[in-house]
Amino acid sequence: MSDLEASSRAADSPSASMPRPRLQRQLFWYLVVGGLTVVVDIGLLALLHESFGVPLGVATTVAFCTAVVVNFLLNRTAMSSWGSRGLTQHALRYGALVVFNYVITLAVVTTAGHVGDRYLVAKVAVVAASTLWNFLLYRHWVFTPPRPPS
Repeated sequence: MSDLEASSRAADSPSASMPRPRLQRQLFWYLVVGGLTVVVDIGLLALLHESFGVPLGVATTVAFCTAVVVNFLLNRTAMSSWGSRGLTQHALRYGALVVFNYVITLAVVTTAGHVGDRYLVAKVAVVAASTLWNFLLYRHWVFTPPRPPS
């Protein structure tokens, strides 16, 4: 394919007409949204378990699910510029990542709860680790532009 053909195809693609947000902007908003999500997740976990006596596994699940909804809505806005296009694709990919993150979170937090009373420390450790892989996956897989119809 010649450079002219490649240039023409790039101009016709949806991503050419709607440029991806810059890395710095995405990283900034990812961290802001992540900070808010952590407050919701850990705050709700501690509130449910410590104040209301909800069993640790149930409290972890409720807090995690609430944080997931907050995180998806805010990160989709921050990480993509495609409006309502690609919502199904984004939601399905985000859902797959959520399942993975949930399994890891539940295993680490409940194990820490059984070993000692360090479940909040374990939760913070899981959040720190998942922050790294989630940013890369959000940027390069979850919130990528929808493919044009064939």
